[in-house]
Amino acid sequence: MTGRRVSLSLMTPVEAMGQAVASVAAGLRKDRDALSILLRMTPDEAVAVAGGMLDLVNLLAKIVAEREGGTAAEMIEATAAGRSDVIQRMAAFAIEVINSGGELPTSVDAAEVIVGLGAIAGRLTEVAAEQEGGTPLDVLARIGLGVAQMEAFEPPE
Repeated sequence: MTGRRVSLSLMTPVEAMGQAVASVAAGLRKDRDALSILLRMTPDEAVAVAGGMLDLVNLLAKIVAEREGGTAAEMIEATAAGRSDVIQRMAAFAIEVINSGGELPTSVDAAEVIVGLGAIAGRLTEVAAEQEGGTPLDVLARIGLGVAQMEAFEPPE
């Protein structure tokens, strides 16, 4: 969110989610330059951002589910229905991880998680925007603002 690059040992879950929000926003804007940061991440940073992407998908699914009268898992499944094998596999993965407590396994393919869950997050953002009568970038901006506020109040390590 701040534009600085940090290592996994310094990247907090809040910063990782902020990077995930920024990545989905860049994807929605089709901003290749902004997306290129994903290519320059270290493996540790990619794993941290994959965890942030999982948190973002979970949050967006809960937002959509609240308005639809369903569950987050149902919203993730519906978003992945009819999409590529990667997206369907990542949807099943996300539901499994969320239902088991939300911790990414250590053997995760971070790039696949970021791409697959990024696509799911993008679609869930569009659905949330349709529900609110706003734009997907408005939805992400509100989430990003919340992430920035959380980051500001994180205790120092």
